[in-house]
Amino acid sequence: MPSETLFEDRLSDLSLRDRAAVLDHLDLLVPDFDVVIALPDAEKMARGLARMRGTPVVMAQPNGTAPSEAGPQTSSQEAADLPDEATNHWSLPTPDPLPEDIQTAVILTRQLQDGLPELLVALLAAKRGWTVRAVVAVVERTNFRGRTRLELQGMAVHAVLQIADTPRGLELERRFPNPE
Repeated sequence: MPSETLFEDRLSDLSLRDRAAVLDHLDLLVPDFDVVIALPDAEKMARGLARMRGTPVVMAQPNGTAPSEAGPQTSSQEAADLPDEATNHWSLPTPDPLPEDIQTAVILTRQLQDGLPELLVALLAAKRGWTVRAVVAVVERTNFRGRTRLELQGMAVHAVLQIADTPRGLELERRFPNPE
């Protein structure tokens, strides 16, 4: 496999054909859902999956990049009613209009590593009353144990490709079979 830098470059510049193949694979793997929550690195893939399933997309954003949803807060009660995004480091700005009957969500990320961003976004989704049924990754970096962190919280993890960091560089994961 190429160096990590080349791998990152190839992953970020998937051709239309490669992206379509990944989306077809994901469409078969992912359970039914009402909304796709996309991490910043997976917007194109999330929009494609949402288009295939006819669902909306919500873009998760690291704090500092999202437009403010609420004006200045004047009371501690108002602050308690809003998601704790300041300490979470993520926000879920909601596009208009968003259906009110949303119950289930999937989180889509280009690369699953330690699972912390996905877990924090799942907490924000839970505050909206959405159940995150699965985290979908184009690539799972198995050495970082993100799958374990998320599965312990009851979320299924689906990865198109599993990659291991070895002394020789990046290699396809061989230690355990990919369940997909």
